[in-house]
Amino acid sequence: MSLLLLDIKTVITLLAIGNICVFILISAYSYQYKNRTIWTFVLGKLLQIIAFIIMLLREILPFTLSIFLSNTLLLIGTMIECIALLILLKSLTANVRKAIIIVTLIGLFSFYSAILFYNFENVRIAIVSITIILLVAFPVRAFYRNCKTSILQCIMLILYSAIALSLLLRTYNALVISTDVTLFAENEYQTLAFLTRFIEMLVGSIGFILLVKEQTDVELTRMAMIDELTNIYNRRAFIQRADALIAIELKKKSPLSFIIFDIDRFKGINDTYGHDVGDYILKEIAKVISNVLPKGAIFGRYGGDEFVVLVPNCNSAKAIQLAETLRVTVLQHPFQHISTACTLSLGIATTEATSTISLDRLYTNADKALYQSKENGRNQVHAIRL
Repeated sequence: MSLLLLDIKTVITLLAIGNICVFILISAYSYQYKNRTIWTFVLGKLLQIIAFIIMLLREILPFTLSIFLSNTLLLIGTMIECIALLILLKSLTANVRKAIIIVTLIGLFSFYSAILFYNFENVRIAIVSITIILLVAFPVRAFYRNCKTSILQCIMLILYSAIALSLLLRTYNALVISTDVTLFAENEYQTLAFLTRFIEMLVGSIGFILLVKEQTDVELTRMAMIDELTNIYNRRAFIQRADALIAIELKKKSPLSFIIFDIDRFKGINDTYGHDVGDYILKEIAKVISNVLPKGAIFGRYGGDEFVVLVPNCNSAKAIQLAETLRVTVLQHPFQHISTACTLSLGIATTEATSTISLDRLYTNADKALYQSKENGRNQVHAIRL
């Protein structure tokens, strides 16, 4: 006897019980954290639970009613589960939402048409299987895009791809091999399809919660490293990245340049136009500077209106040229809400990467150069070579 010949009623019963357990556990988790994405996933699972229970009651309920309800709830529940995954992966655009709803509606329309005009079980099985395959394709595509950055998402990609493949084999069996197949028929294709759904119920639900945690961890890391106002590195993150870069450049013996700048008379801007305009100026400067910095440069906000840049493999001449580019870029930028030009004063410290170089030393000397720029009248660049 083949190991894949299992009692389908037993497998569906396990699916229903397993999904109930998943529903209870994830509901308790989502109640604590008030996450709407998790509640969407829970709703999808709830509809699938009801669908599997109705399948088991097919011999008790009116036949047509049980077929209609179970498959309708199964397709809608699967759609909602896929939507929850797409929301979590930040892949649910308006067009994707529209497409996934259209796929579900076409699947339901085809299924109802089959019940009315061509009511053969193998056709109904094929329609439902194909619809689920198309629905699952949406998160599979999203997992594939993110696979390189997350091992967990690679596992989810394999899992949902396996579901699609097993349903494809089930469709082939229903339409080609065993055209008289029924829901509870015992064959390898049927068992494989339901076993895959059972594995998805276990691993997929755990994977979903782990994905939620992964996304939360990423956001917490981002919040710990990124300045909330300007969306560039904060002081702590800049120091960590800069120390690591200095260590790398130390091995190469290549020149390093540290640029520090602040906004001329920024306090006057705040006093004249208000702190909202001051915040706008900070954000806008961070954005325009980010666009002109060379690849590999580290850019951060040290505090207030003070910004710092560490540029690897950059000698004094290149650093002065870059600083002038930054100064002119800001000078020529059309800032809103203020009637005067916005200018920068910049200080540069350049050195060969040696064991005596530290970020503190670079900062101290660049700050001296910045002070000299301000003493000389602002809106200019001053450099110190160590």
